[in-house]
Amino acid sequence: MIYLKKNTMGDRFRPLLFLFLLFLTGRCGLAQCDPFFLQPLSPRPANYDINVTLDDRNKSIDATQTIRFVNLSPEPVRELRMYMYLNAFKNTNTSFLKGTAQIFGQGFAGRAPGEWGWIDIENIRREGGADLSDSTRYIRPDDANPGDQTVLEVSLDRPVLPGETAVFHLKWRAKMPKTIARAGYSKDFYLFCHWFPQLGVFEQNKAGAWGWNCHQFFRHTEFYADFGVYDVRITADNKFVMGASGCLISEKNNGNGTTTRHYHVEDVIDFAWSVYPRFTVQEDRWQGVQIRLLIAPEHADLGPRYLHILKFALEYLDKHVGKYPYPVITVVDPPFHGLRSGLMEYPTLITVGTFYGMPEAIRGMESLVVHEFVHQYFMGMVASNEKEEPWLDEGFVTWFEDRIIDAAYGEKQSLVDVFGYRFDNRELTRLEYTTLSNPREGAAGRPGWYFTDSNFKPLIYSKTATTLRTVQALVGMEKMDLIFRAYFEKWKFRHPKGADFMAVLQEGLMSGGDSIFARQVYGLFEQGIYGTVVLDYAVTRISNEELPAPQGVFGDKNPSFTHQNGAGNRTLFSKVEVQRKGDWVFPVEILVTFEDGTTRTIYWQGEEGLQVFEFSGASKVVSAQIDPQQKISLDVDLNNNSMTLQPEKSPLWKYTAKAVFWIQNLMQTISFLV
Repeated sequence: MIYLKKNTMGDRFRPLLFLFLLFLTGRCGLAQCDPFFLQPLSPRPANYDINVTLDDRNKSIDATQTIRFVNLSPEPVRELRMYMYLNAFKNTNTSFLKGTAQIFGQGFAGRAPGEWGWIDIENIRREGGADLSDSTRYIRPDDANPGDQTVLEVSLDRPVLPGETAVFHLKWRAKMPKTIARAGYSKDFYLFCHWFPQLGVFEQNKAGAWGWNCHQFFRHTEFYADFGVYDVRITADNKFVMGASGCLISEKNNGNGTTTRHYHVEDVIDFAWSVYPRFTVQEDRWQGVQIRLLIAPEHADLGPRYLHILKFALEYLDKHVGKYPYPVITVVDPPFHGLRSGLMEYPTLITVGTFYGMPEAIRGMESLVVHEFVHQYFMGMVASNEKEEPWLDEGFVTWFEDRIIDAAYGEKQSLVDVFGYRFDNRELTRLEYTTLSNPREGAAGRPGWYFTDSNFKPLIYSKTATTLRTVQALVGMEKMDLIFRAYFEKWKFRHPKGADFMAVLQEGLMSGGDSIFARQVYGLFEQGIYGTVVLDYAVTRISNEELPAPQGVFGDKNPSFTHQNGAGNRTLFSKVEVQRKGDWVFPVEILVTFEDGTTRTIYWQGEEGLQVFEFSGASKVVSAQIDPQQKISLDVDLNNNSMTLQPEKSPLWKYTAKAVFWIQNLMQTISFLV
């Protein structure tokens, strides 16, 4: 690979140089797509050349690798820290597997020796420097677990000075595990993710000190790596159909039953690939983006559904967030036995999942492919730290997933529309949070390793998305789009933290001027992410009392006794009692409806635990509803938000509620890998 630093004179000629080399080697016509940007989009501090060979018989890989690391900090770098993710599947004492008997409903006790996985660097040397193989050690910066080997530290012979580029050459091998979680093999299907020695991120911490951000691999942590250029050559048996991050540059039959494929991708934080002999390939395009779907043959008739919604998502995000800059997106749909590798996101490659004969009226597969694609924006380009602040990624992605699916198929019916039972994507999201046995279990804005299996998705994905949905209902879609476009443009190809998004949010909410309402909305979002309080308002009582006509002594100077009869002179005295059952205070509207059809809207600050509103007039109060437009999606019990004295016209809602509960559980089963 030709590698030229950013801002050098060679940058503008780099694409031409590479294409010239392709021409000389007779490969130019085989390129799937133009893999180059005229100018680098990211700082590119971490760059990888990898040559890897898959041994299908032994389920192992052998590789040589070159890392070009650019020290963009003002401090000398005295050691490297690398993720060694595959060691998470080495034994049951790793931090990933410790403390659980199963993952995704699958136990792993009694595995054969060949079904475990590991990775080992056999040799590492610095170009122009020393052999560093004896200067490596595994460290446990997060939990001090002696059984964990997912972070490797390499002491350097001399520091990498500010602005300097250091080149390291590695020789390593790995045993792929039988799939426990994403990475590994299932029969003859493979997903290679978290598969190579990868640098952490050298950055400033909250105290301002420079160092490596390189956490151990836990069940509830995923990506955090730096941007760079990947040039990867993969050799595997001829039988395999392959998909990988980036563009296929060349394909060479080696004459020994193997084929070497050369992939290239720029300005990404990771690289993944997958092989399976029976993949069928379906292709499409959206504007300049090539879409390549590798789908299990038993699902092939569902391929057009994937392609349709993916193109819809590309257009939606282009309009509402920003441009997808890569020339390709590859979608991998595994066979059923490989589903535990599905529903995951990697730069320019996502894995999805479905079942044979999935009805068109149940759009779980569409919802899931949209979710994984949105990760190209939040995780891929806006590369926040998924380990320390997963809400910035999964929460944002879930909110956009809901928006896109509802826009594509219609609100109230976007996810399920079966025999009159209709259910939309955002309602499933809200229910995942509101049906937690204890919504106070913890704040969403915490590192991933603090969460349990039961509350990780409801709090990080669903509470964050529901909080965003509430803000959207309060300030409008147009305002939210302005905020997220600003966030994307400012922080793409960088590593924002929660405080950075909060600053953009505050600026966006105040763009029309500082106001009590803007501060209230900002406070609501802040509480939704960093607080543990619960929002729950209820209408608890409605009463109507008919008062007698006025009687008694009236007047000041000449008081006189008055006694009036007649129903026409009587008045009604009505009361509506509301309660704040949760500990979260936020102003709400209350719509009061009278028997004569008139209505009155009351604004309640919600600060009191109990409040009684009184009305007098000629018509009874027949109903009261808190938050009548259902803007406050964070209210954990919408059923107690209203009360009516009129009987329901039909009990259908009871059966609908039961059906929704069944459908919710079905969809959670389908989406258990997200």
